[in-house]
Amino acid sequence: MASRTRGGLGRMVIPAVLFLAVAGCADRGAVPAAARPEPAGPSAAGFDPAAVLADFDAADSAASQAGDGEKLAVWETGPALQNSLAGVKRARLSKRVLPGFRHQEPVFAVAGSCFVASAKMAVDGEDRPRADVGHFTRAGDGRWQLSHHVMISDERVAATGAFRQATAHPTDELLDAGRRTALTGEVFSRSIAGAADTTVLARSAVLDDQLAAGWSIYTQQMTAAAMTVDRRLTASEWAPCAARTGDGVVGFLTLNVVDTIVSTRDGADAVLAPPAPDLLATGRATAVKAHTITVSRVETFLIKAPDSGPATVLGLTDAATGIAAAG
Repeated sequence: MASRTRGGLGRMVIPAVLFLAVAGCADRGAVPAAARPEPAGPSAAGFDPAAVLADFDAADSAASQAGDGEKLAVWETGPALQNSLAGVKRARLSKRVLPGFRHQEPVFAVAGSCFVASAKMAVDGEDRPRADVGHFTRAGDGRWQLSHHVMISDERVAATGAFRQATAHPTDELLDAGRRTALTGEVFSRSIAGAADTTVLARSAVLDDQLAAGWSIYTQQMTAAAMTVDRRLTASEWAPCAARTGDGVVGFLTLNVVDTIVSTRDGADAVLAPPAPDLLATGRATAVKAHTITVSRVETFLIKAPDSGPATVLGLTDAATGIAAAG
């Protein structure tokens, strides 16, 4: 479960929320591990989600602390793994050890091949547990893996506390194609400070005041450094399962985006230099110089879509996953 960062310039101002994370659920320091969750008993789907979560905590926390990407890949997949690997690379270059973590008091919305968990997360070195929501999928060999993961603010916990009475279903059964398309477009547009359609998506502190604000600062800094950056959406996907609560649906949306950076000076290269966050997240310790630099990144959003009215972004992660240079 990993850390999130933004941007590219070494002195860029980065909204603090984007540093919240767990790699593996990774980017931590070292709290006393919380007690193993009480067994919930086999669910109607034939497995005990609390036992799955406890096994995940023990193994994935150890892999995070060891900075072992191969072991993380045993317990994670999809955007959660990409985020965690970025956290591991950042920690390695910063000569830090990622902290351990443990979920506490989990509640679940369960289906046969996936489930959503809402829990407190105790992180080593932190006094207060954080609120965490994760999505697990079952692989063909029966293994459970974390596929999506977002930490949310305390004031948003009530939106997922209803998991005690929730059920999990395929997301495309709970949210029709039209609404998924509208939400995907609005989330991406707002993430790059586009005009807001609050009939689709309510104003959001994490989306509008942090992620989009960070993008605006980043583009301004690039302009001041004689570069331009353009972000485009390359793919989007909703997690297989969502939680049906009493008044709506809580689910995960993932966006894959690419930033294209070019110099505005004739004959000059674009440059990303340490300590640019995107360099650290992709494991690079030296500057990248080229006519065109592209940065691939993954962004995951936890969204609550009520039965009527605009949806809400409850939390998000953002991590660079690759850098390429051309020309």
